[in-house]
Amino acid sequence: MANIGVGRTAAGRSIARRAWILGVASATGLATAGCGASLSSMTTASVTDYQAANLFAPAGYSVAQNADGSMHITAAGSPSTPADRLAKIAMAAAADYGNQQHQKTFTATPPATSYKCGKTKTTDKGQVIDIKPLDLRVVSIDVTYGRDGIAPAARNTRETAEQLKAQLASETVPPDVQAAATQEVAQQCGRV
Repeated sequence: MANIGVGRTAAGRSIARRAWILGVASATGLATAGCGASLSSMTTASVTDYQAANLFAPAGYSVAQNADGSMHITAAGSPSTPADRLAKIAMAAAADYGNQQHQKTFTATPPATSYKCGKTKTTDKGQVIDIKPLDLRVVSIDVTYGRDGIAPAARNTRETAEQLKAQLASETVPPDVQAAATQEVAQQCGRV
């Protein structure tokens, strides 16, 4: 009996390829949907949740290793996401990562805030086109892990991860705080 599974035929691969392209296009559309918003409509945009950042959704946390062996954790968020929420996201990601690596404790540097201002122009077929920028607030920390917790500022990875993720899931950011955060990013990026 012949196996005629969709994934094994040329037509099946073509369908799978089209579905993948459609999925990428949909994800790109979702990731850039907030780019066209005006300052006033961005105040009601959702704040960034605890999630990993990726190519299509740059808002979220990311983990990278520094040259000295410590970890560099960043949390990028929409303009309406306040820096203190991003600091919680970065700290929760640091704790969660340490727990996954079977580290009992960690220490972190104070959070540093920066801004990533999106492009306002692009070129398509030789023509310059105006685009609405995707601006982000970015909070970063450097983290070292230890198994013994001898440092006085050491925090328990599992307890900290659970506590901060629960806080992030339950807290809401009031509209006036979102508006102030959005205004701050707009000023930093020269949009006002």
